[in-house]
Amino acid sequence: MSADNPSERPGATTLPGKTLTGERDRFENLPAVEVELVHEVRRPPHVERPWAMLEVWTQNRVYAIDVNMRCIEVIDIATKKPLADHGLIGARLLGGQHVEEGHTFLSHPYPRPGTEAVFEQARPSEASMFSHSSTVTRVVLRLRQLTILTGGEKQSWDQIASAGRKTTLPQDPSVG
Repeated sequence: MSADNPSERPGATTLPGKTLTGERDRFENLPAVEVELVHEVRRPPHVERPWAMLEVWTQNRVYAIDVNMRCIEVIDIATKKPLADHGLIGARLLGGQHVEEGHTFLSHPYPRPGTEAVFEQARPSEASMFSHSSTVTRVVLRLRQLTILTGGEKQSWDQIASAGRKTTLPQDPSVG
């Protein structure tokens, strides 16, 4: 490490034309994101509920986030039951925020332990509203591995995924 090059200092971040020296993170002893490998074995076709690819844990709740960064379920940790009428269901996760001594610390696209998760909610005839969770204790990225039981036949991704599935891609208006 060279003392002449500030970008080589611990905690420094290099941006085009700028070097920013970062402060020590009081939550750096916690993993920013845990990864959970979820193994599933099943037969196609399978109609499934939306996949919760991310879990944001607080002291009392777990927020399940789908691949579109929308909150699809909120679970009460004490009862292990979903809270079907929770106000953040359908809200979009933006990241995390922590305010301390005149500094605002942001993380994106996920919150990290020690921050509050920030959600955006659309309101009819109004601007978006931003809501915050209580302090995040864990963030778990759920990586999915599927084993499809095909009965010995070799099937392609197209054959397996197309059975009983409609596309989620927008339709091209020029095709028709």
